[in-house]
Amino acid sequence: MAVENTLWLAWWHEADLVIQSVFILLISMSLLSWSLMSYKAQQLHRIIKEERLASEHLDTHAPLATTQEKLIASQPTHALLSEALKQPDHYEREAISNQLIQRLEQERLQLENGLTLLATIGNSAPFIGLFGTVWGIMHALHMLGGSDTALALNTIAGPVSEALAATAAGIFTAVPAVIAYNLLVRRVRFAGGVIEGNAIRILNHRCVAGSNNAQ
Repeated sequence: MAVENTLWLAWWHEADLVIQSVFILLISMSLLSWSLMSYKAQQLHRIIKEERLASEHLDTHAPLATTQEKLIASQPTHALLSEALKQPDHYEREAISNQLIQRLEQERLQLENGLTLLATIGNSAPFIGLFGTVWGIMHALHMLGGSDTALALNTIAGPVSEALAATAAGIFTAVPAVIAYNLLVRRVRFAGGVIEGNAIRILNHRCVAGSNNAQ
């Protein structure tokens, strides 16, 4: 074990500044993407659970103000209820619907926060690894110049291994990020569908309540 650690330390110290920077960047991107994956997965799971519960409350046809009191202030349906309740009773259905649609779009944008960064990591990590690979090969070819054959294999072993490791690090960083992005996009769409269903329930309830108050 000590020998392996020594070899890794020796390999790291022999690498030039560019290769070290590539690996530090890829490791940082990997840690960031895994943190973001965990956060978004937990966030979407919580929001879907809360929105399903909100659907059950709305299906009881209780007054919207009463339903809002049962919800968590940070969840999307609570914001939709606030938007609906502040509209005057004389507003037509289309006017209330337009306000709810605008609020719904804002909530969807909130759900998508972080996905762009995750997609950027997934798309750029292989190219950063490829840059490290190209740099390592160039380094190896530079060291090969002027060396005899017997010495050349031992001389270029380090730079070539750096190049291959950079490729592997880029793939290791990109693949989980791309898979997580695709899965999270599906969860965002599912959550958006639940929230949109709640918005329709709110609109129907608000229009019925508004017409009754007008009478």
